[in-house]
Amino acid sequence: MSKPIFMLKANGVDVTDKVQGSGITMTITEGTGKKSDTLQIVIDDIDGSVASIKTGAILNPIGGYEGELRDFGQFSVDSVTYSGWPQQISIDAKSVSAKSLAKQRDPKSYPVKEYPTYGHIFAEVASRVGLTLKISASIKGIENEFEAQTEENGLEFLMRIGEDLNASVTVKANHLVVVEEGEGLNVSGEEMGLIKVAKGFNILKYSITEKDEPKHSKVEASYYDRKKNKKETVTEDTGSDGPTFCIRAPRKSKASAKRAAKAQAKRLKRAERECSFDINGSPFAQAGAMALVSGCRPNVDGRWHIKTATHQFSASGPYTTSLSCTAPSDNKGSSYGKNDPVRSPATDAPNDGIPVPTPRPNYEAGAPSLTGDGSTNIA
Repeated sequence: MSKPIFMLKANGVDVTDKVQGSGITMTITEGTGKKSDTLQIVIDDIDGSVASIKTGAILNPIGGYEGELRDFGQFSVDSVTYSGWPQQISIDAKSVSAKSLAKQRDPKSYPVKEYPTYGHIFAEVASRVGLTLKISASIKGIENEFEAQTEENGLEFLMRIGEDLNASVTVKANHLVVVEEGEGLNVSGEEMGLIKVAKGFNILKYSITEKDEPKHSKVEASYYDRKKNKKETVTEDTGSDGPTFCIRAPRKSKASAKRAAKAQAKRLKRAERECSFDINGSPFAQAGAMALVSGCRPNVDGRWHIKTATHQFSASGPYTTSLSCTAPSDNKGSSYGKNDPVRSPATDAPNDGIPVPTPRPNYEAGAPSLTGDGSTNIA
């Protein structure tokens, strides 16, 4: 069984030895959209001798298993809290790239003549904050009818326009990544790699919630038809029973109203089922990918769309990964198959006797990502 290991760099310098004290816990939480990636570090500082990291420092957590490490990117320290007793130091940090986009608040219009597609809009916003755009072709080519950023920051603006496009907008390691929401695909349209979650292999516990509400039979969106000089509506079926979900704000055209209705129908379907899994540490598990579950029960086994992945490394406990999931966009039931490409951690053994992570590894970090170009999550 491979041994879990982790390390921490601050401003490019390995500080694992300096901050571990009598114990250190490192938690990386990966999300999409407004849920930017975060890093939390808790240091047991029993005798008060640990030199803390200053606010504004750039942290770079790395972790996984021997021969299978992942660089989780760069995080800027927001706050440092000292507490006692027992004495501890708590450090909270956020993704550097996501923070830069959230600070961008310059109002700007995006007329059709200058920005004919949404790909042009995403590219413009990315370039204004120094990010490299990675976008799915299916979203890149959608025609723009007019958009404007007003009181919103850059991230809020992209999240808003992404909702009608059924797009997941994520900032990862100096990349602005725009892919179809709930599909588990990277920008090349390829599957990101299923995360194996199986009884007797790596699952520690799970919880599933099936919701009776809100359920809607269809989604209705409106637009103003200038030729007919009247309001028109379009609908999209959800496949469930219930009342009609009405999108309040009218859209600019029939095409944009159809896109909005279709995207909302998919969101409603995904929200009907939620599940969480705690598994042995899996460094390749990330938000946007799919979890492939087996060995639990009929309404749990199958594919789940990972909304949030939380990795916890501890010098005094096992490496674990927590997955918060929703049903995929197609909301299909069990779909476990022998030919599915599955990513599983290097702990190819039952989930008993998992060793405690070791700080200070020598490493070569790398992991597949949403960008789909073989890059790692290294900023």
